[in-house]
Amino acid sequence: MDNSILEKIKEQKESFRDSEEKVANYILARWQEVLHLPITELAERIGVSEATIVRMCKKLGLRGFQELKIALATEKIQPIKTVHQAVQEGDDLETILKKVFSANIRAMESTLNVISVKEIERAIDAILNARQLQIYGVGGSGPVALDAQHKFMKTGIPTVAYIDSHMMAMSASILEPQDVVIGISASGSSKDIFEALELAKNRGATTIGITHYAKTPLDRVLDIKLSVSSEETFYRTESTSARIAQLSIIDTLYIGVALKRLDKMIENLKLTREAIVPKRF
Repeated sequence: MDNSILEKIKEQKESFRDSEEKVANYILARWQEVLHLPITELAERIGVSEATIVRMCKKLGLRGFQELKIALATEKIQPIKTVHQAVQEGDDLETILKKVFSANIRAMESTLNVISVKEIERAIDAILNARQLQIYGVGGSGPVALDAQHKFMKTGIPTVAYIDSHMMAMSASILEPQDVVIGISASGSSKDIFEALELAKNRGATTIGITHYAKTPLDRVLDIKLSVSSEETFYRTESTSARIAQLSIIDTLYIGVALKRLDKMIENLKLTREAIVPKRF
């Protein structure tokens, strides 16, 4: 960029609508806070619509709010912070090891503080009564979805994970009211996950989200929200400690379902273990 994004906002805000100027002034005053917020939460704090925020971003020559945050981060945040929030340039390997583990532990503890046991119970009951379970994840959340499939298939509930947006959309479009879908998105701002869950919800399926604890666009299409908290920011493309917390929520759901189908679980575990014996030396 020829000049900084904050300079662009200062220069152009006088030409904005009143509501857009309100967004501009908030960003200028609190850009560090803005980096950590999903668009839904930011819109609520400012008192405008999400569309107003997107419209202002486009007037700056950006494609949307996420690109604004990336531009802010590029200009204002040390490059190493886009690799890991806690690591500094010059850290030795032992320090990096401790910082990574500490960040993951804090994410687990923070998630434990924000997640609702009642919502976990609702999710377990929904999965227990499901005709089938589908799990959606893209990018860094894709491996979490595949891990969930690996676990839940052993419960005897028909389970499939999709990490391709086209497959998600097609599958969601033919769901039935007895079906359950889990959508995984660290930010809660993934359009692919939002659109797939919207299709699923419109079909009458129960939608469960494993996502950020703040208000996010994904909240609008969820029946059950399982909140994740981590120190990592919304301008980063990957969220490593958040992924550890997501996996822990999946484990909790799996164990909760397994304990209520214990006889079937024991039988299935025996069968699946026997099936892979020839595949090991």
